Amino acid sequence: MLSNIRILWLITARSGSKSIPNKNIKPLNNEPLINFRIKSALSISSAEDIWVSTDSEKYALIAKKSGATVPFLRPNSLAADSSSSNDVVLHSMRYANKMGRNYDYIGLLEPTSPFIYFTDLLNAIEKLRNNVEATGIVAVKETRPNTFFIQDNTEYLNYLALRLKEIKKTGRQNFNTQITPSGGFYISKWQTFLESKTFYTENTMPYLVPDECSLEIDEPIDWLWAEFLIKEKIIDVNKIFNL
Repeated sequence: MLSNIRILWLITARSGSKSIPNKNIKPLNNEPLINFRIKSALSISSAEDIWVSTDSEKYALIAKKSGATVPFLRPNSLAADSSSSNDVVLHSMRYANKMGRNYDYIGLLEPTSPFIYFTDLLNAIEKLRNNVEATGIVAVKETRPNTFFIQDNTEYLNYLALRLKEIKKTGRQNFNTQITPSGGFYISKWQTFLESKTFYTENTMPYLVPDECSLEIDEPIDWLWAEFLIKEKIIDVNKIFNL
């Protein structure tokens, strides 16, 4: 459990997914998807500090049964496809302030990135706490392929051709490691987020998660891949739930 630091974990779980109906509560390894984030957070924080923001009574009941707190139902204005996750986070933070609850950090956990080990959450918080200049920390993964090999979709591969003329070796080991957000977690100092309204500032640190933990479930093929990772024991569910 965390000590000497207060962090509010916010799990966003609106209903109405189109690509995978009811994705956030669909069973994965016999657990509603949302439970992966709830149970990993419960490994390091108390239930009162783990909030689920949802627009669905059904989702709320599932979240409460799993041990999370659902202090409100999200307003319709923040439950549309176009709703900003930053606005959803701000809504919950302001609600917490009105309740007189004080926190050092705000952490966003999205159900679509279920495979984050609880130890990585702890290590990320420790890394942030030990860097006084940092404003936050975000889970990242290594990009594949390297963006050197990416161009806009045009009639010809003209930009790629120009780049490839400039180098002799194209093996992965010949390029610097490039990273991109994985969706695994977003953590910010409380006051910084209230002021900047984003998890990304010039002083946001990256936290590289293991390859097997970087999956984001957006499409049906991603769901099949998640099932495969669990079935083949590439993902250790015990490390997510701290069993």
